[in-house]
Amino acid sequence: GARLAAFSLLGPGNFGSYDAAGNILSSEKVSDGKFYRNYLNLEPRFSLSYLFNEENSVKASYNRNTQNIHILTNATSSSPTDQYVLSSNNIKPEIADQVAAGYFRNFNDNNYEFSGEVYYKWMQNQIDYRDAAELLGNSNVESELLYGTGRAYGLELFFKKKFGKLNGWVGYTLSRTERKFAELNNGNYFPARQDRTHDVSFVGIYNLNKRWTFSSSLIYSTGNAVTYPAGKYVVGGQTVYYYTQRNAGRMPYNMRLDLSATLEGKNKGKFQSSWNFGVYNALGRKNPYSIEFINDPNDPGKTVAEQTSLFGIIPSVTWNFKF
Repeated sequence: GARLAAFSLLGPGNFGSYDAAGNILSSEKVSDGKFYRNYLNLEPRFSLSYLFNEENSVKASYNRNTQNIHILTNATSSSPTDQYVLSSNNIKPEIADQVAAGYFRNFNDNNYEFSGEVYYKWMQNQIDYRDAAELLGNSNVESELLYGTGRAYGLELFFKKKFGKLNGWVGYTLSRTERKFAELNNGNYFPARQDRTHDVSFVGIYNLNKRWTFSSSLIYSTGNAVTYPAGKYVVGGQTVYYYTQRNAGRMPYNMRLDLSATLEGKNKGKFQSSWNFGVYNALGRKNPYSIEFINDPNDPGKTVAEQTSLFGIIPSVTWNFKF
């Protein structure tokens, strides 16, 4: 199949053009309702599957996606400085093409399920901030942008048990997500902010009887790529950090255990209810949300990393009903 994605940028507004260094070349005022830029992108996609028998099959697919709403961020997590911008005369639609192929098997009378899949994605018109970009209060933020390419590739494995009192599944992903800009990291590929090498999940469900069900999930993932300062200097009494390669560091890994128990009510007639008792992050692990570098209050010449974590152990009780 195929899909046609159309995007139009309309006035009113002032739209500038910039050179490679971010200097403004020209500015054009567009009146209300006037079409300024139009983008039309064809998004083809197809999927093939071949059944060897009732238990074994292989699949392959290709798809293209375009994106005309872009997020600009210079932080490792959601931040008040994040901005959403539209495609314009400077910002082209982001385009991603992905191919994938996999092997799928059901065995033991479909009581077990296994799949393995590999994929490769290549991306055009990726955007990022240039080094030392001025963000706050900058009405011409497009002058601080760089444009490049990207790629992502990986392996996904999945195994599921679908019968018995104890069932569940295990999933594992090995992947890389990278970006490439001529002006960054000497023009070499570097990890994207959302790059996670390993991602593992375990889910277990135990049906004790007709009323009680217990479940647990454990997830682990490599920490996000992040740019750590390589040094610092003091200018006018203010500390200025010096950065080298983009996203060359890693935040600590993420791990979380969630537990829950569900009690089905003694349902009568059309009224049905259940109670759910849960514990989010049962291990109380302080997973990193962001890391900030500050001067040590006791030794201003020393720099320390300060981690921010959002959620500790969170218990919950939920009553569900329908009639």
